[in-house]
Amino acid sequence: MAAALLTRRYLAEYARRPLNLVLLVVVPVIFVALASGAIADFAEIVGGVADAGQLAAPTAGWAAAFLAGVAGFFHVLGSREADRRLSLAGIGPSRVMTARLTSGLGLAFLAVAAALVTLAVRTGIADAVRAVAGTLMFAIIYLGIGVAIGAVVKSDVNGSLVVIFVWMLDVFLGPAMAGSGVWVTRIFPSHYVTLVMLDSASGHAGPIGDLGWAAVWTLGSLALAAVVFATATSNGWARRVVNRPGGWHRLGAGLRFAFRDYRRNVAMWVLLVVLPIFFITLSFYVTPDDLTPVELIESGVTAISLTSMIDVHGAIMVPITIGFLSGLAGLFVVQGSVDADARLALAGFRPREILASRLGVVTLAALLTSAVSLAVTAFEFSAQAWGWFAAGSALVAVAYALVGVVVGAVFGRLGGLYVMFLLPFIDVGIAQNIMFSAAPPDWGVALPARGAVQVLVDAAFTPTLDRTGGLLLALVWLGGLGLVAAFVFRQIAAPRRA
Repeated sequence: MAAALLTRRYLAEYARRPLNLVLLVVVPVIFVALASGAIADFAEIVGGVADAGQLAAPTAGWAAAFLAGVAGFFHVLGSREADRRLSLAGIGPSRVMTARLTSGLGLAFLAVAAALVTLAVRTGIADAVRAVAGTLMFAIIYLGIGVAIGAVVKSDVNGSLVVIFVWMLDVFLGPAMAGSGVWVTRIFPSHYVTLVMLDSASGHAGPIGDLGWAAVWTLGSLALAAVVFATATSNGWARRVVNRPGGWHRLGAGLRFAFRDYRRNVAMWVLLVVLPIFFITLSFYVTPDDLTPVELIESGVTAISLTSMIDVHGAIMVPITIGFLSGLAGLFVVQGSVDADARLALAGFRPREILASRLGVVTLAALLTSAVSLAVTAFEFSAQAWGWFAAGSALVAVAYALVGVVVGAVFGRLGGLYVMFLLPFIDVGIAQNIMFSAAPPDWGVALPARGAVQVLVDAAFTPTLDRTGGLLLALVWLGGLGLVAAFVFRQIAAPRRA
């Protein structure tokens, strides 16, 4: 009875943020609707599965997995001290743990249902049993991962980056996107679940088979989450939040204190460096060495060029990685300092000085991630025009850092994270991705990364800049996003000034 009562209370607590509940349904709908067709085309090239409906099925699992992982992480992160007090009050860690996992499953099931309905409408479901079971297993695996991370990681920035990192490796380098022939992909959480959904035998599952290993991952992740959460609750690995407050002299002071605050979060900077190294390096390693068509412009002439898929995949992974990580940096750096920024406004700081201080940190994080991504790429790939390739990468980085600032102000941390999962994936991962078609779709012109990725791709495979229109479009996006970010900071500061 106590566990059931707690489950209802936990769900009611989550329902007090109706926007997050809406996003929990809307995000998988948009993701699956836009991603399933493009993913199916790409997977048909490299995955070796012929049925289009079967190929699209993992997109429902991917959407449900991410949302379940994030929901599980935030469901636990903000309430560890309260859960510990409930445990010490006599309810016990096992009941608190059961309630948290049960309520997390309820949230995950919402995302699963939305994703499956959208998949059925968008491409149809070739094998309903595999699709439903696989999507559920995806969600449960990542719910366990999210809960375990939330129980031990104190920072929402660091924990979110870890969830994003695991998910990105799992999806972009898993068997649906890069085949199952590379041994390192076998240790990814959804490796066997994806193969079950694709009805593609791995040949390396041993006596228990692919379904058996998928079940082991599913039950094992729940068991791991239960043990880690119960241990943290009983031992009191509680999150302790410390709020650190922070002419030209005010701007200099703001920048100093902003950097001082976030340089203490060593884990965030490590993740911003380590994630691109692993992600981009593995993308070169797992991609088959086949030819793929790419539309290029050289000396004003548009032509289709057959290019190594390894080079194309490696080049496009740079803006994908940068877009995700820069967006998260913009989201969390600003959202983590809202109260401090309001106090700075009361102390006499102008909104533009607060804006410059925070964006200094955000820009540093974005450019650091961009520099690391470029350095890693240089080991395996040589762009035709490195200067413009780096410029395109920096444009993506700064644009998505500003997008993260704006999205965080509108949707908050959890809702913002849902949106920052969806937007870079749909924009850079699909609408601008030359892996899926020789020329990206026209509707992608309305998204932030179109111009910057055009510059980057042109520089990757041609020696001169022929995408001046793309460069101008990217600069227009930067200017517009900068103005919106300035308005956001004015709204943060102005209400408490007086």
